Amino acid sequence: MARKLSRPVSIIGTSSLPQRYFTDPMFAGLSTYELWACACHQAMEDAGVKPRDIDKVVYSQMANFITSGNVVAMVGVLEEWIGLAGKPIVHIEQACAGGYIAFVEACNSVASGMADIVLCAGVESSKHFNPRNQPAYIQKPIAQYDGWWHPGRALFDTTYYRFDGVSDNLLTDEQARYYMQHYGVSASTIDDTYNAMAVNLRRNASRNPRAVERVEYTEVAKQQGFDDVLAYMRSEHNPRITKFLRKNGSVLHNVAAGAIVVCSSAIASKLSKRSINVVDYASSSNTQRLPFCFHNMNVAVRDALYKDGGNPTEFDLMITTVMTSGEQLDSAEVFGYLPEGKGYQYELEGRTCFDGDKPINPHGGDLSFGHAFGASGVSMLSEAIHQMRGEAGDCQVKKPVNTCLVRGMGGGHTTVGVILEGS
Repeated sequence: MARKLSRPVSIIGTSSLPQRYFTDPMFAGLSTYELWACACHQAMEDAGVKPRDIDKVVYSQMANFITSGNVVAMVGVLEEWIGLAGKPIVHIEQACAGGYIAFVEACNSVASGMADIVLCAGVESSKHFNPRNQPAYIQKPIAQYDGWWHPGRALFDTTYYRFDGVSDNLLTDEQARYYMQHYGVSASTIDDTYNAMAVNLRRNASRNPRAVERVEYTEVAKQQGFDDVLAYMRSEHNPRITKFLRKNGSVLHNVAAGAIVVCSSAIASKLSKRSINVVDYASSSNTQRLPFCFHNMNVAVRDALYKDGGNPTEFDLMITTVMTSGEQLDSAEVFGYLPEGKGYQYELEGRTCFDGDKPINPHGGDLSFGHAFGASGVSMLSEAIHQMRGEAGDCQVKKPVNTCLVRGMGGGHTTVGVILEGS
């Protein structure tokens, strides 16, 4: 694919920290600052650069005003922890799309010529908070927070000019309704498709040491006395939480930090033999009141990416946000990675697994790999980089990945698409 940026941009480094819960022993005594520092230094080491080489930092975090000790802007603290005090730094807060938008901002800085090497990073502890007047390493469950806090309320309140606060449930069902309305698929087929998708993603995650949940649903089903994994997924052990969505088809929140180093392609050719080219990117934002909001934002981003041509069937891999089951199927079909109206068959047949002919989210996706709000986009892009380098380990797809489409969504209001290509 022909690169569309005015100044070619490449990725030369990324981190590979695992997605974990703060209750995991490996995080005992650690703060989010330390996770941030580890991810940033890991990415810089991977890129072969030092802190002095970085011209600018762009970082994403959704809930730093609560989860990081009631600090509104902790840019100085973060930069000190990675040896970059005094460098320009930008904080992106665009819900779960923040990591993707931070990456776009980093690429824009390089493409415009304003910077040569930029560090993009994300950090989040979405289920824990740092109590006021306590050391940074003290983390408590968000349920113990005595102030006004809920991730949904942070996005949607009940004032007249904002959304009414029900998108967590209702918007997720729109994708199933759209699919049934346009392609004549039954509700039972949608249920089987969504269950199969969760099984496929957990199978991928079971082979990924960075994933937060790694026990296959086939094993979970056997433990509960089921020989048929889909029978288990249809049972009371996997209850419905909306009309079409079941528990195992909903996002897993966790703590995470990730980082990516981007630079001009001319610099990349001198620094790295494993660089990844950034071909193009686009985004769309809209109110959640827009009918079939998720679907229509996908369409808007697709049209922007393909406006000058391009063949979506050329992609070797798709990585897409799947905070709820319908997102993966809808985005894969809208962007042309799977055939329109037939993508559900690929899920039912297991063809979207890491070893299938149309792999999607070989790392496990948000349903099993994990999802950490503002850090999630950076982590998803990092997984794409590992796959394109052939460094993804046991979940590595079974064909060369020269082109990859990464699609992200946040808050029900922003969708981003990024096209990557091997150098």
